[in-house]
Amino acid sequence: MATVLNREAAYAVAEAVAVRLGAETAGLKLLGPIADNAVFRLPGGVVARISSPASYERAAHEVRIGGWLAAHGVPAVRPLEVADLPWSVAGQVVTLWHEVPDASMASTAELAELLRRLHALPVPSDFGLPTLDPFVRVEEHLAAAAGALEVTDRQFLVDQLDVLRPAYADAAAGLPVCVIHGDANRKNAIRGREGIAVLLDLERSSLGPREWDLVVPAVYQRLGWYSDPEYDAFVDAYGWDIRAWDGFAVFAAIREFRMTAWLVSRLAREPRLAAEAGRRIASLRNPDSPRAWTPGV
Repeated sequence: MATVLNREAAYAVAEAVAVRLGAETAGLKLLGPIADNAVFRLPGGVVARISSPASYERAAHEVRIGGWLAAHGVPAVRPLEVADLPWSVAGQVVTLWHEVPDASMASTAELAELLRRLHALPVPSDFGLPTLDPFVRVEEHLAAAAGALEVTDRQFLVDQLDVLRPAYADAAAGLPVCVIHGDANRKNAIRGREGIAVLLDLERSSLGPREWDLVVPAVYQRLGWYSDPEYDAFVDAYGWDIRAWDGFAVFAAIREFRMTAWLVSRLAREPRLAAEAGRRIASLRNPDSPRAWTPGV
């Protein structure tokens, strides 16, 4: 996926936002690399997230759900109380958030407690939530891999997508739906200075089966990214182990497929990922084989 902004342009937008808020521009700090978006800490405990104009609806959705969660007492990042968010600044989309100071990654138990509270909420009545699409952007990812992936491997992924779509429909049929996070990995729950864990990255929130959130920690445990005690702590805090559900294998296969599709979409610009892509595709071909995937790539 292409970078939204270069570094100079990103700083220019962040400075314009600071001026609009009446904050000092000298205290800007870029948080992490610039990719699909650029995130800055501004003076006064404000975080600005800058993304492309194409992201407007997604950004507006994230602001709405953030405000709704705050109103319902679920700890999550809170949008700044200013008018007309998202803002358009220098042609880019900007959302503003209260900073979570001294943030560190939450525990699996804290993530589970946040999800348990989220899944117990009533469906919003004052705004609509999209219905979960577990295959959103997957075809785009596979198209981006054309020319960078072996023809046979890409065709396998295309064919696998045709298998997984009806499998998901069967597995999800009849499941109750609720508000879900949509990307419930531990990096999307942080603990602040006061010791309270909060959810972040709310842009994928939707209406869907709770199992879509709960399968992520189980997949991470299978990959070795969560230790057995960490996963056990998640199950204890949530109160249910999705691995006991007969649809687990299908949901886990879809999650692993999505993770692989996203990785191969980056091959053209990051050829260093070829070996990892090969390992993941080999795992998808042999679902019962041990996984040796590299986290954080």
